Amino acid sequence: MMRLLKIEQPGKEVLTLSWEDGKQYVCFVKKLRVRCPCAICRQEKENKNPLKVLSTDAQDIELLGWSWVGRYAVSLRWSDSHDSGIYTYDYLRELCEEEEKAKG
Repeated sequence: MMRLLKIEQPGKEVLTLSWEDGKQYVCFVKKLRVRCPCAICRQEKENKNPLKVLSTDAQDIELLGWSWVGRYAVSLRWSDSHDSGIYTYDYLRELCEEEEKAKG
């Protein structure tokens, strides 16, 4: 497991994540909210009802803060009162690397 060393929010829409191997990634806040790993969000995604508007529509949702969860994860706190997602370092790294690949 790669350890996350530092989180910064240089702007409303992005986080900068610095890792112990020296890599630094920019991750979009909206993507983090849409990809929330909590049980409620996972269930919502699995039971896709085309007639239901998903509550994870991150258009107007802002990241209010974060806190470390032990030495393995981060909990993110959102403006829609959602804060139950535990983003493990492995999961965050996976999301960061997805964004890097998408850039080019």
